[in-house]
Amino acid sequence: MTAVGTLRQERKAILHELSGLEQIRRGSVTAQMMETIGPDGSKRSRGPYPLYTFKEGGKTVSRRLNDPDQIPIYRQQIQQWRRFSELVERLRVLGEELSDRTLQEDAVKKTPNTKSKRNSKLPASSND
Repeated sequence: MTAVGTLRQERKAILHELSGLEQIRRGSVTAQMMETIGPDGSKRSRGPYPLYTFKEGGKTVSRRLNDPDQIPIYRQQIQQWRRFSELVERLRVLGEELSDRTLQEDAVKKTPNTKSKRNSKLPASSND
C-alpha cells in the first residue's frame, strides 16, 4: 500500500472511532476540601467533596456532585473527551500530511521534462 493509502486508511479508522464517541464532557472531577472553624476556634477540614469543574467563557465553573453514582459516569465522559481531543489532533495532522503529499504530487506532475524542446535544439558539441 502506498504512503497516501496508509494515511487514508488511518484517517478512516479515526473517523470510525470518532463516530462511536457519544458521551463526552470537558473538565475534570476533583476532591474539594472545606476548611471550617469550630465553636472552640480551631480549624477543621471537611470533605472530600467531589467537584466537577470546567471552563466556560474564560471562567472556571464548578459543580458539586451530590450523587456518588454519578462520579464514575462523569470520569468516563471526561476520558471520552480526552480521547476525542487526541483523535481530532491526529486527524488534523493526517489532513495536513495528505495535503502536503497532494501538493508534492501535483508539483511533480507539473515539472517540465529534463529533455525539453529547447535543449534538443542546441548545436552538437564540437568535441565529438
